[in-house]
Amino acid sequence: MGSVMIVILSILISIIVVLVLITLHELGHFIVAKLSKAYVFEFAIGFGPKLFVIKTKETWYSVRLIPLGGYVSIASDFAEPPKGREEEFEKIPDIRKIDYAIKWKKTLFILFGPLMNLFIAYILIFSVMFGVGYKPSDPNFYGQNFSTTSIAYKMIYENEKEGQTPPVTEEKYIYNDLQIAITGWNVQIGEESFEFKTTNPANLAPTYLQISKMFNDGKKVILNYLNENNIESDNVQYQFSYVNLTNDYSGDVKSDGKTEFKIISEEQTIAEWRKTGQINGIAIAPPDRHFKNGAQKFGYTFVETWNQSFSLLVGIGKFFTGDFSAISGPVGIAKSSIGTTGAATTSMVASRLFYVSSISANLFMLNMLPFPPLDGYKFWETLVEWVTRKEVSQKSKTIIYAAGAILLVTFIVIVTIKDFIV
Repeated sequence: MGSVMIVILSILISIIVVLVLITLHELGHFIVAKLSKAYVFEFAIGFGPKLFVIKTKETWYSVRLIPLGGYVSIASDFAEPPKGREEEFEKIPDIRKIDYAIKWKKTLFILFGPLMNLFIAYILIFSVMFGVGYKPSDPNFYGQNFSTTSIAYKMIYENEKEGQTPPVTEEKYIYNDLQIAITGWNVQIGEESFEFKTTNPANLAPTYLQISKMFNDGKKVILNYLNENNIESDNVQYQFSYVNLTNDYSGDVKSDGKTEFKIISEEQTIAEWRKTGQINGIAIAPPDRHFKNGAQKFGYTFVETWNQSFSLLVGIGKFFTGDFSAISGPVGIAKSSIGTTGAATTSMVASRLFYVSSISANLFMLNMLPFPPLDGYKFWETLVEWVTRKEVSQKSKTIIYAAGAILLVTFIVIVTIKDFIV
């Protein structure tokens, strides 16, 4: 029952997050429309029947039943005015209709929605970088963090601190205070030995992805050995090799280290491994990316904003080449939020802010795709009209937008079904 409530709560939170980000997106359009003196009929949050509305002399502000978007309704000769406001429309001068706006103003109106999402993503990332001081859980950075139950951490700590045991802490995950990166894992099962190493350059520490790959590949080899030889119990010993890092903001190596072999198994350990298909106890997590100074943080904020935005294009590319997990819809976002809640991180607040910033950055890139009826297509359409000084016929626009909308909705439905199944 508890897990069901967590899923429901995560879905609600995800809907609220996406709704707020879309509302801010529409606010970008709205601000430019108002500054351009266009006649704005309505600023709506959601679609469908009105839940409530605040009416001013010109613009109505409404909240609607279906919380899956929003819109800004601007006076146009090519769109029906809102019901009940037909007489009001007849009195609106052409200069205040979107159709007659100067092209550069129309371009700004189109761009400011997506740019609002990009700005929000940047501000959230900037807040984490200069508030928390680091980027949490970055698998592309050097080394690893540890769970407080990590066998690797306890053995390396004792080796570095001459036999001392790690201090007791209530935290679930520990920052890489030893400033080390694991480079090797040796395993002794009875008389059989296994040796696994990372694939990093000699003068540079391995990244978490490289370390994680070493352990994952090694676990597969060990489980295959245990299953093929039908081993239920035996002594299991671990040994870890590692490098000491010069600092916490680069992968520069200072020296090497290696623990002694240590028995880590109990009588039921191997049987449990075979039963679950998992080898537990290593318990590492992506490290925190630290920075040398404020200038480095500031520069990386732009890099991370771009990386989060560009990740959507990478995901779409993977989706259409068979990796269907690369793109998520509303249900997938909700599932991701559950993962964020239980993420292996030293700062839950920072991780959640990064989660929201990634959604906002993805919304920016999604809306900038040159696909009708998204803002990206409208931008290029307006640009072509501006350069050629020739308007695309309203009939053609209607057909193109309708066809694009059908394809877009179909794609969203397919992704949503995939999120339920996977």
